[in-house]
Amino acid sequence: MSNAVHGRNTAIWVNEFDLSNYLKKFAVNRNAPELECTTFQDTARSYVADFPDGSLSLEGFFSHDETDQDTAEDVFKAALSTAAEVVTVAPEGGATFGLRAMLQDAVETKHMIDSPATGLIMSNADFRGGVSHGVLLAQKASRTATGNGTSVDGAVATTSGGAAHLHVFAKSGTSPTLDVKVQHSTDNSVWVDLITFTQATGLTSERKTVTGTVNRYVRETHTLGGTSPNFTFAVAFARLY
Repeated sequence: MSNAVHGRNTAIWVNEFDLSNYLKKFAVNRNAPELECTTFQDTARSYVADFPDGSLSLEGFFSHDETDQDTAEDVFKAALSTAAEVVTVAPEGGATFGLRAMLQDAVETKHMIDSPATGLIMSNADFRGGVSHGVLLAQKASRTATGNGTSVDGAVATTSGGAAHLHVFAKSGTSPTLDVKVQHSTDNSVWVDLITFTQATGLTSERKTVTGTVNRYVRETHTLGGTSPNFTFAVAFARLY
């Protein structure tokens, strides 16, 4: 039986914006350029890998919103700077815990608008930066109470650190606060803080990395404060290798 997955559920988040409904195509490229190290008396060419690199291309429909500045065109226009963007792509969808996600430490390098005389206006953008494969520790959803996410079993511990993305898409309540952490565990029982995001009081995003050991199990945990707080957010995590 084929394990093919349809692309219609793809979720693409750039900073605090969900651009999924504006986009129709993405392409991710991970690569490590080769460096030739062939020497005298070798019988064949030899190579070693250079530092890993990555790129992401997004293609979507032009739409502009003067009020909220939250369409693909608005975000692409604002992101074309030297600042790093927090970009997460979930090819299987962003509404289910545990699905695969790609996390990019991204800088937008190109923004293009294409307007054919007999077609739709398109808005495209390219991002450059390392891409890591991970999972959704917290799917995009509205949450109104403090809680712990379900754990993800990484099978073994790793020693090269990890990266986590937090995307906060919406909030309501009186003086609401959101504190999100990524925790890890050796036994899926005793948990230790691994990554702590900056407290969120509104729409925001953040990428944080950690070095050293990441234990076998990881989970997301969140604490809500204020009166009648309601935050819609998502968390993705990748082990680095």
